[in-house]
Amino acid sequence: MQVYSPFLSITICKCILCTCIMILLKFILVGVLITSVKSDNAADEDLIITKSQKDALDKFKSRVLPILPRNYMKEDVYLIRWLRAKDFKIDEAERFLKADLKWRKSTKIETLRLEDFSDISSDYPVYVDTYDKNGAPVITAIAGQWNLRTVHLSGLADRAQLFLDKVMDGAAAQVRRVQTEGKNVTRFLFLLNLEGFNLVEHGCPRCFLGIVTFLQSYESHFPGLTDKIVIFNAPPTVQAVRPIVRQAISTHTRRHIKIFGSNKVEWRRYLLDFIDEDQLTEDFGGTRIRYSEL
Repeated sequence: MQVYSPFLSITICKCILCTCIMILLKFILVGVLITSVKSDNAADEDLIITKSQKDALDKFKSRVLPILPRNYMKEDVYLIRWLRAKDFKIDEAERFLKADLKWRKSTKIETLRLEDFSDISSDYPVYVDTYDKNGAPVITAIAGQWNLRTVHLSGLADRAQLFLDKVMDGAAAQVRRVQTEGKNVTRFLFLLNLEGFNLVEHGCPRCFLGIVTFLQSYESHFPGLTDKIVIFNAPPTVQAVRPIVRQAISTHTRRHIKIFGSNKVEWRRYLLDFIDEDQLTEDFGGTRIRYSEL
């Protein structure tokens, strides 16, 4: 005999309603939620703001919307990054964003996605072709194999920087793409394998300048877009460049950096907590084979 319980029915309806509301709040990425509660979740951190911050966002939008050339730039999830980078100081955020728009126009950054950088990419092994368990894009770079000295001494430093800017812009585009698929993603991840890094090959003055230029470009044009920056196989000599790196990056970026030494068990365990093994190549502790390398 079937028994009907109105209380059970009401409970189920409430659960369904709550679930729908949560999905709506989490996956509509073109808006923000006003609240006083903070969260450790990356997407929540990007999308949840206070009432005063929402007021700043509205004022910021009224100023910059007329000059934004792309529709994705007009979305709250994009605009909020520029405000956060300047602690919601509207005038500073406006200048910051306008400087980026000028840079994007001068570098023609969006057309760089179609440009052949094979002359540089062979010296800078870096990929944006894998995802974490939430669907966020992951940049993987074997920086210990980067031929910094040759690139900088051969006069290709500016082109190398454009290549790295292209990689960052491509990762940002991937974030927007997975958002359209309904995934709760607002940032990408950056995994840096330093195996083979040494001060002889990577520590020339121009090499240091190139590292700083790359970091400054990231902070100027892709602020707040990294959820995690994981550096592993870091040799003791990397301590020599830490003060330089620290000065070139923001507090927001610094608090997302995790550094490991050569203990593979330790850094592999950490990576596999948020990235599946078949999404990582052997250099990053996984089982994936990147056939394009064969």
